[in-house]
Amino acid sequence: MKALHYEGPFKVSVKEVDAPSIEHPDDCIVKVTTAAICGSDLHMYQGRTAAEAGLVFGHENMGIITEVGSGVTLLKKGDRVVMPFNVADGRCRNCEEGKTAFCTGVNPGFAGGAYGYVAMGPYQGGQAQFIRVPYADFNCLTLPPGIEHEADFALLADIFPT
Repeated sequence: MKALHYEGPFKVSVKEVDAPSIEHPDDCIVKVTTAAICGSDLHMYQGRTAAEAGLVFGHENMGIITEVGSGVTLLKKGDRVVMPFNVADGRCRNCEEGKTAFCTGVNPGFAGGAYGYVAMGPYQGGQAQFIRVPYADFNCLTLPPGIEHEADFALLADIFPT
């Protein structure tokens, strides 16, 4: 699949990378229809972080589910979804207290995880054709079917996750 590939400060390119696959029964795969560019992506792009070459940017994403793991119970293939920028398991104490940005279950040794962001776990971003969403039932928020409000939902991909 094609993805925005970070190569170093001020250098990104669209490259062919391996498409994501289901790694855990709670995962789903989403075909990305919209991925916003966040100001924090610019920190990495400009070399102001410890981001390493190979990172796929993009933590403000929406799309259509193409595959669900056997443990996913609330979602199905074809659902339109938006994903908050942070990755959370919905099960740890911080998540249960509503502090999902500080989830302790998704990034060993660190509180918090995110798609396509430096030091926020092994989760590639959504500035790509597809994205793997761990803990999909918790991390995917369904949108109404259809395309009549696509522009409104594209705005949600930027505003809602942040």
